[in-house]
Amino acid sequence: MKVRQGLLKFVSPKTDREERLRIALNTCDEPLSSDDRITVLFILSHDRDPEVAAAAKKAFEEYPFPLTCDALDKRLDPAVIKEIVRLRGDNDAVMIMASLNPSIDDDTLALIAETGPEDVIGLLALDRDRVLEKPFLLDAIRKNPAASPALVRSLESLQSNPASSHASPARTAAAADACSGGDESIKGDEVKTQFNEQNLYKLIQEMGIGSKVKLALTGNKAARELLVKDANKIISVSVLKNPRITEDEVLKLSSAKGIPEDILRIIGRNKEWIKNYSIRLNMVMNAKTPLAISIKLMDQLFEKDLAKIAKSKNVPSVIASTARRKLELKKDQ
Repeated sequence: MKVRQGLLKFVSPKTDREERLRIALNTCDEPLSSDDRITVLFILSHDRDPEVAAAAKKAFEEYPFPLTCDALDKRLDPAVIKEIVRLRGDNDAVMIMASLNPSIDDDTLALIAETGPEDVIGLLALDRDRVLEKPFLLDAIRKNPAASPALVRSLESLQSNPASSHASPARTAAAADACSGGDESIKGDEVKTQFNEQNLYKLIQEMGIGSKVKLALTGNKAARELLVKDANKIISVSVLKNPRITEDEVLKLSSAKGIPEDILRIIGRNKEWIKNYSIRLNMVMNAKTPLAISIKLMDQLFEKDLAKIAKSKNVPSVIASTARRKLELKKDQ
């Protein structure tokens, strides 16, 4: 792999062994950006010295998730991206960020298309120009059990009739700008310091899908609050995969009347969030929550709240009747 000139002093075999070990252990004084740091760790994980290699490999595997996403938002060597996907392929956010990185190699992209979850392959399928440019993506998506027949048919139709692509030049350019990590890409705390809420809303409206997903995964609270309302499920769901999202935000979402069912389903499946009693109660009280999740959560509610649900006209009738049955059973015990 090609190594940037400025990084050679950290990874060169000529560098003192103790210095390479300090770098691997992150005890050196010189700070590195997230992309440079993870690149250095990757190279040192193949160091000729076993102790250096082991330390770097451990640090690479344990590299903080937010910093990994930040690194994937920049140009990385394809070998580094491939290793990140190999280690963290079970994380949707990592898979999405990796697939959006312009430096990703075709083999890794095909792996993501063949094994990624529904949201990830859905995002890949939305980039119609890319599907046309890389025919192997359709073959990989066909093999993916998460790909719906309708999605496969739409991509097959696209390949047989390329003129049907709906991707506008402006939209494609916006996504490309965001993926390239150029000055137009806005994420994280930069949003807070550079834009007020009105300008942020305008900026998001002009973004392509790829750029919005990146912002959903890495952006601050102001960005999350706007993007979770996006009509595109892939974008709104990505907000819940943002490592910076707080329990208070999830609590607010769990009680929102207009929240999509997909958002509530993800909240209901998150064991950490469901430990919060107020979130559990909100989920049961929210008419949009899938019935199977609401009924399951009712077993973890206090009798006074079950009584409230049993009398409520704002919940589905099956939830109210289930609450009444549970109260009757408790009385008979």
